[in-house]
Amino acid sequence: MGGLGLRKKTIILISAVIIIVVIAGAVIGTSIIVRTNNKDFKKDPAFYKALGNYFAEQEDYDKAVIAYESCLLLSEDTDVRNNLAVIYHKQGMYSEAISQLRRLIINHPDNPSYHYDLAVNLVEKFRKTDDKNIADLEEALSEYEKAEELSPGYAHAEQNIKVLRRILGLEALEKN
Repeated sequence: MGGLGLRKKTIILISAVIIIVVIAGAVIGTSIIVRTNNKDFKKDPAFYKALGNYFAEQEDYDKAVIAYESCLLLSEDTDVRNNLAVIYHKQGMYSEAISQLRRLIINHPDNPSYHYDLAVNLVEKFRKTDDKNIADLEEALSEYEKAEELSPGYAHAEQNIKVLRRILGLEALEKN
């Protein structure tokens, strides 16, 4: 029985050490981002991408955004820019997500996902914020149409096109 107590104590001690190491790693990672004037500042975009991915997995979106933006300051990265758009969307920061997606479309105009996601964010911005600009819905319609053109049947683009045309009073165009 005494061995069982010692085994439990050892497991608890090892668990505590692991938790301390994980917390210390997160704190050190965060301090590296914050202390950009320090000579120890990392200039490796892959480091910041990995750190952003870690924080995103932990749903610590504010730290993930800082890490991803640090990565983009050092080097353009499509995955990081897309991850930023996703995080901004989750946080209800639609204008920021829209900005990231527009930049992705400039560099990758044939990716239907970016057009579709841009349309989604434009609609959500209209629906969920005080910024009610009909031009956002018109642009969303155009982006859904582009996604459908690039990849027929893409997600729910066709259904969204029909809804937006009806909202915008453009049903007649749908029949042509």
